[in-house]
Amino acid sequence: MLKQTGTTAIEKLMRELGDARKSVQRRAIDELVAIAASGNPVVIEKLRGSIASADRRMRWAGAYALGQIGAGAFAMDCADALCEAMSDDDGDIRWAATGLMVRLGRENLAPISARLLKLAADSDRNARKMALYCIRDLEIAGPELLAVVERAVHDSDAHVRLAALGLLSRLRDTPEGAARIMLECLKSDPDAGVRRAAASALGNIQSATADAMTALTSAAADRSDESLARAARGALERLGKGRLEKR
Repeated sequence: MLKQTGTTAIEKLMRELGDARKSVQRRAIDELVAIAASGNPVVIEKLRGSIASADRRMRWAGAYALGQIGAGAFAMDCADALCEAMSDDDGDIRWAATGLMVRLGRENLAPISARLLKLAADSDRNARKMALYCIRDLEIAGPELLAVVERAVHDSDAHVRLAALGLLSRLRDTPEGAARIMLECLKSDPDAGVRRAAASALGNIQSATADAMTALTSAAADRSDESLARAARGALERLGKGRLEKR
């Protein structure tokens, strides 16, 4: 059993997990992780309780700490807190939660895939975007994926559309219809960055259609947007090399 001083110290650190100051919160996490590493099982038990707290910051900090402890501590019961954190206004929290979700997904692919495909249609734009990055990094495939991407490339948020194109461009086995989605983005997306991303993504699809090749050729000659022209030229070059290698 812990000595009273040890119990008091742990309780204080647990309260600090919900502190609004990131420096205080991070120090508490680091100290709790160190205590857990010393073989104290009470910390893991308390952290598991924190991910069900009424305090959002406490839930995130508990899940993050369990992730730092790792094997034997970081498990599927952290998934809800991570999904929530992926919608946080703080970019550091979003990216940290995304990294942990990918880690969790590598060991629990089926249930995490289901959560991410659902989260990609969430009402929060940050959650949608980060879910797409997780899907990309976990290389999730399946019949539902193209529908998820199709919805995402029509999202009102350009960052979500960019994430969807990034996902498509990284797929090992490009689903039928992917080139059509990219081509539509290249031709009609209102955001210049999304059009450039679509041009670049098309360069990764060796089954690019004649319409796609024509659109890329036209974009490569576009003097009004040199960044787009450069992306299109790079895509055409990759497509040309890929076709030569297949001969």
